Parts: sequence; C-alpha cells; structure tokens
Amino acid sequence: MYKRAVPKPAAPITKGLGWVALFGLCLSCLVTWPLIAGYPRTMVHDAPFYQKMMEVIRVTITRYHELPLWNPFECGGVPLWDNPQGLSAAPLAYLMFLVGSTATMGIWYVAHATAGVLCMWALARLELRLSVGASIIAAASWAFAGVHTVHFTGGHPIFACFLYFPLAILLWRRAEHDLRAAVGLGLIAALIMLEGGTYPLPYLAVLLAVETLFRLWPLRRLLPIGKAAVVVFIVAFWVGAMRFLPVLDQLLNHHRDIDVDTDAMKWATLKDVFLAREHGRPADGQQYVWPEFGDYVGPMLLILAFAGMFALVPGEMWIFGLFVFTFALMCGHFADWAPWSVLNKYVFPFKQMRVPSRFVFLVTLFISIFAGIAVDRWPKRLRFSRVQKQRAFAAFLIGFGLVGVGDEISVGTYWATQVYLGYIDGNGNRIQLIADKSAAMSAVPQNLTTTPAERFHYGGGTAAFLDTPHSNIADLGCWEEWAFERGAPLWVGDVPQARGGSPVVHVLFAERTPNTFTVDVDASTAGRLLLNSTYDRGWRTDVGTVVEAGKMLAVDLPPGTFTVHVRYWPHGLTLGFAMSGFSALVGILFGARALRRWRVERREKLR
Repeated sequence: MYKRAVPKPAAPITKGLGWVALFGLCLSCLVTWPLIAGYPRTMVHDAPFYQKMMEVIRVTITRYHELPLWNPFECGGVPLWDNPQGLSAAPLAYLMFLVGSTATMGIWYVAHATAGVLCMWALARLELRLSVGASIIAAASWAFAGVHTVHFTGGHPIFACFLYFPLAILLWRRAEHDLRAAVGLGLIAALIMLEGGTYPLPYLAVLLAVETLFRLWPLRRLLPIGKAAVVVFIVAFWVGAMRFLPVLDQLLNHHRDIDVDTDAMKWATLKDVFLAREHGRPADGQQYVWPEFGDYVGPMLLILAFAGMFALVPGEMWIFGLFVFTFALMCGHFADWAPWSVLNKYVFPFKQMRVPSRFVFLVTLFISIFAGIAVDRWPKRLRFSRVQKQRAFAAFLIGFGLVGVGDEISVGTYWATQVYLGYIDGNGNRIQLIADKSAAMSAVPQNLTTTPAERFHYGGGTAAFLDTPHSNIADLGCWEEWAFERGAPLWVGDVPQARGGSPVVHVLFAERTPNTFTVDVDASTAGRLLLNSTYDRGWRTDVGTVVEAGKMLAVDLPPGTFTVHVRYWPHGLTLGFAMSGFSALVGILFGARALRRWRVERREKLR
C-alpha cells in the first residue's frame, strides 16, 4: 500500500538566518561596489532603457497624477503597465521616490542577490539537509555566479527574478504535503510577474513541470500534486491578476517580429561559458553575443560540482535529471528533437522567445547544488582511520569551496569594474569599456533639474536619454522591442497633439497627458480625428470609435461638436485590479488571524 512520504524534520534553518542575510548583503555590496563608487553615474548597456521606464512612471504619477499605463516617451508611444517586461507594478521600483532611480537600480541587484543567497540556503538546508558550510558555498556560488553578474552589468533587472528559483523548487516539492508551501510558491510566481519577469516565469514553469515527472510514481501521488498545482495557479493568477490579464492580452494579440532562433551551442563556446575570465563581445559561431553566454563559475567550483554528482543518493536523482534537461535546453537547436527546438516551435509563449543559452541560469543553479553536496558528503563517504582526518578533509573542502566562491566573485567584480569604472591606460587616462546604444547613454549623471516644457511634444528637446521624461519633450527613437506601431508618421514640434484627419473635422482645443487626450472638435459631417500617438488596443474613447490609421491613433467621429476624451486603459486591467485587490484583502485577513493566533499561543507558553 502506498504511503505518502512525509518530509523528515527540517534542519534548523531559522537559527542564524539573520547572519546569512547579512553575509549575502555584504557580498552583494562587494560585487556591486563599482556601481556604488561610480554614483551618481547611471548604469549602462540596457539599463538606461529600464531606468527611463522608471522615470516615466515617476513623471506620470507626480506630474500628471495618473497611473503609469502608457509610455509616450518611447517609439512614439508604447504600453507601459501591460508591457511584458514593464516595471510599473514592481514594488521595489517605487523606492525611486525616496532615493531616485539611479540608486534604485543598484539596490534592485543588491536586494535580489541577497534574496538569492537566502533562497539557496533554504533549499540546501531544508530539502538537501546540507551542513552550514556546504549550504553557504551553495548559496554564495549561486547568487554571485557569472551569469547574474553578466546580466547585472548588462542592465537586465528583470532577469534578477531567476534568483528566486531555489526557493521555488523547495516550495513546490513541499507543496505535495503542505498546501501552505503551494501558497508561497504562488506568491513567488506573482512577484516575478509584477517585476516584469516574463522570461523567468515560463522557465520556472518548465523547470517545475519536469521536476514533477520524477514524483509521479506511484500514481496516487497525482492527487496531492494536482491539488498543489491548482493552489499555486489560483494564488499566482489572482494575486498577480493586475499584470497577468493585461500582459496576456498583449501576448495573445501581438506577435514579436524577431529573427528566427537557430542557435546551437558550439563546443568551443561551451568550454568558455563557465571558465572564460575575459571574452570579447562576439561569440564566434553563435547567433548571439557573448553576454548571452558568459557565466564564469571557475575551475574550483566546477571540480566540486563534478564531485557532487557522484555523491548523490538515490532519492536525489531528480537533481541530476533536471541538470541534464536544463543543460540540453541551454544547448539550443542541436537537433530537431532538442528540448529547446520543441518548445520554440510548438509551445506558447516560447514560440515568441529566443536565446536558448539563457537556460544557463538553471544549469548554474544545479552546479551550485552539486558543489554544496560535494562539500557535505565526501568527508562522510571517504573512510578515514581517524575522526581528525575526516574533520581536516571537511575543513579543506569548505576552504576549497570558499576560495572558489571568492574567485567567482573576483571575476564578477572585475567585470563590473570594467563596465562602470573602466581602466587606467598607460597615459593615466580612464578608458570606459562600454558598447552601448550611444555615448549619451553611457554612465552619465542624471539631470533632474531640467525645466519641463509647458506642453508635451515630440522633437526639439536637448535633454539626455534618461532626462526626456522630465523635459516633457520626447524623441521618436525606439529602443523598445514591444513596439508594434513604431515608425508611425507622428508630427514634431510644440504644436497641438490632435488634428483633423479630413477637412470636415476642426480641432478647437487639444490637451494631452501620458494616458489621455482631451480634444474639443467640430465635425460638420462624419470624419476622422488624428492623435499624435501610436495605436494600441487599450485606447478607448467616449465619442466615436478608436481606429488605427497608418500606425497612428485616430478616432472616427459622427457629425457634431464634441469634447472627446480618449484614454489608455489596458484590456483586463479593471478585472485584474479587482482580483488583486480581493487577494490582498484575503491575505490581510488571514495574516491578521495568524498573528492573533500566534499571540494567543505565545501568551499561553509564557504562563
């Protein structure tokens, strides 16, 4: 008869947890010190794109007192709230109102790296029952692996969500026996969505789905696993509904126009992925540039990881299986039957994704686990004649692992230094190693004292890239990939932002904000009103019908004199706010109930 496996008593994880958090925080600051030292210069590469997004959010809220729904400062107008990689709903992004967006970008990475240490610590101690020293090595090697540093220095804040994955694995494995863990996993999934993690979230779904395959026998386990999956889905979807619903509408109604993904990992590239301390931007023979592959782990941690594979016990073969599967995904299109080839061809949303080498995040997770297992298990497996020798060997492995972590961190710090501080050449000149969109976007201080134009318009401004939202003058440049109406024939200059699309439509007055147009118009017969913005599905009007006119936003009007109100409101946002608000209320009530119960139990113990 099948009996559900009940987890063994957990290792004492809470004891010393504060010290682990402090350890992670200190190492996070060490890795990011070049950015801290370079303050108030901004981050580089793709980071200005995300930082400008934060500034649009700030300006929309503080100047116009509107929700950050539409971004008129990019590509002539793009979705902001319902942008799949948008930050409008990210709680940590709003720290910019206290310390500014430049500091917030740095804090974002420090906070997530610290969370990565804690998440791997929890997995190592609770699920794998590793020793303190082994858990520290696994946690640090994961949180400060080269793949995180590469994307940190490359300015990809949404990829920081990968650092939650060890905790997600732990909660999913525990959810079979305790639905509270399923609730926790649902909250993590919702947080990833709020933080713009549309890449990490499908990766997590695939990872957990494959992990589940290792627990499907006997088949009676399907029922508790199925219940857990339902709870995870309900919690994640309801809590994150204010983002899930609008983003799903965008994904279902737009198709990214990207190059066909054909990349397959070459042996020469694979050798360098984990061992190259330096590398040029090109990746010979690969479809993408080197920052999409770079993940310095170092020879010492790789040796430990290889040894850890041979120290697995039968109940841990799921770890090796997931490592093999994610490694195959990372290798891309090496065959028609390759996992990534199947996902990329048949499975939503992977059909609109690319760069299989990004699965190196998941491979690195298991490398870190193997390293911790080696440190913990091999001193016990080798039969020493004396206890002192066993302890000495254990101390040696811990020291070996810590040196490996130090090597990993030193390379990450070196990369960050080259990006943010450059290096000193033979003549004493500081050389900035930046391959950016333009020199104007490279590590320059923000100028938030820019006097804004009285009216929003396109063209004629002199503000730097990050300062355009404060200047109230946008350009028609386009960095955003989620811009399906780019190139719309918008007009430039400080002129009214609405025009008659035909001689019968006369604009009497026009005013706009990031999300709205208010236009007084007289139409002798039915006609068209043109608005100086790109079109998207979320635009609505109280008079006439919103239409697309050559990628531009337009309204077909009936005859008459009207005040036309056009606003952007993403599809699904109203229902999403209602669902997320209800979830928050339920969470507060349950939290208050649990707190009250804890206080009662505590008083009874003190009697």
